[in-house]
Amino acid sequence: MAFRHGVYTSELPTSILPARSVDSNVVFAVGTAAVDRLETGKPRYVNRLRMYYSYDEFVSEMGWDEENFNKYSLQELAYSHFALYRGAPLVVCNVFDPAVHKTSVSSEAVSFDAKGAASLKHGSVSKLVLKNAESSTTYVEGTDYTLDPISGELSRIEGGSLPAEANVTAGYDYADVSLVDSTDVIGGINESTGESEGLELIDSVFPQFRLVPGSILAPRFSEDPAVAVVMAAKADGINGLFKAVALADIPTEGEHGVKKYTDVPAYKQNNNLSDELLIVCWPKVKLGDRVFGLATHLTGLISQTDADREGVPYASPSNKRLEITSIGYPDEKEGGWKELFLGLDKCNYLNGEGIYTAVNWDGGMKSWGGRMSAYPSNTDPKDCQDAIRRFFNWYQSTFILTYFQKVDNPLTRRQIQTILKSEQIRLDGYAAREMILGGSISFDESDNPATDLIDGIARFHLRITPPPANREIDGIFEFDTDNLSVLFS
Repeated sequence: MAFRHGVYTSELPTSILPARSVDSNVVFAVGTAAVDRLETGKPRYVNRLRMYYSYDEFVSEMGWDEENFNKYSLQELAYSHFALYRGAPLVVCNVFDPAVHKTSVSSEAVSFDAKGAASLKHGSVSKLVLKNAESSTTYVEGTDYTLDPISGELSRIEGGSLPAEANVTAGYDYADVSLVDSTDVIGGINESTGESEGLELIDSVFPQFRLVPGSILAPRFSEDPAVAVVMAAKADGINGLFKAVALADIPTEGEHGVKKYTDVPAYKQNNNLSDELLIVCWPKVKLGDRVFGLATHLTGLISQTDADREGVPYASPSNKRLEITSIGYPDEKEGGWKELFLGLDKCNYLNGEGIYTAVNWDGGMKSWGGRMSAYPSNTDPKDCQDAIRRFFNWYQSTFILTYFQKVDNPLTRRQIQTILKSEQIRLDGYAAREMILGGSISFDESDNPATDLIDGIARFHLRITPPPANREIDGIFEFDTDNLSVLFS
């Protein structure tokens, strides 16, 4: 060591670490977007993660089809989350590929009007071949006619070989979003490229955006139990570390649609929709003419509820106002929509079976639930109460990210004390604000045998009590005969 003469300074690591900030409800959603409606030349993101903080950002990159709002599943989520509940961010994966999901039309009769205009039955057109009725002449795009590939509108070019008011036949391909199915949403690893697709991309959210998913959605597609079960599985062990909650809808339409509230619990049971990280919802909801899955609105309520509480998920989204005008399900026999007026007794029956619903009660239309789908078979508060489950998910994520910087440091008393002090200060702060009822952290000898310590494993025991939702308030009334004495005063 060199000879020193004078006054010197040095630094030690701070003994208390500030906690890492983790957004409580980053929504990861897989579905279909109107990328076939984008202008020519704009990129079409398929099985690529994209993050949005505003409605305009989503529309700009994912496209929009107002006339076919319910045709693309991610449209309902973007509209609900940004426009109605003002939540952010959304991390979405569009699985609709116009180049793959397409249908061929071999011969469609098309008639040009006196103004030289005609329309194909479908938009999002490619590989158009236009011939005369006898198929003896093939007309040339740009010389005989022009095509708007998005709308499918045709215009006759004066001076070309296409006659005025011609009757022609058209053969073409068109992008068909109806061909997207549950297997596309579930995804997996592409055998040819080795890249993740669909729900499998959840493990790429944090590496790409430094955001931990809080909710997993697949609007419309989650009505397929196979998708819902995979969503619940993906909610556990994201990147091998984090947890989220999955929100799924029970179907009200089609062969397996459930239209009676009494049939909902059996559907849930028969399709294995019971998991401590899964919320199941029934029925659907409506705003104006737009139909939504209840799960879509519920995740917006979750974001709104957390935002009203400093971003800490200690309150349930149950009994909060939904931005809707009707509760029910699509039904052609009822003029397109069957409105349901479920009384509190019927809604409580569903809640008692671990199912979220909506109720038109005091204060308007509200969410009504509070239980994870694991209830009633699992009554552990951290597994069956949505607010406690989400708080545990969020707190574990912040714990992991806060102390990840300490991994591979020497396992010393100072290392242990830094974690103990930092975490206890944080817990005391949440307790003081009544975000938890109390919390403690300890480094116990019983949890840390010598065989683990010499292998570099240190276990900290955290005891945390988020407040349970006040599910029931009882008032006990009694006729007090002692007060009859006032008659004689």
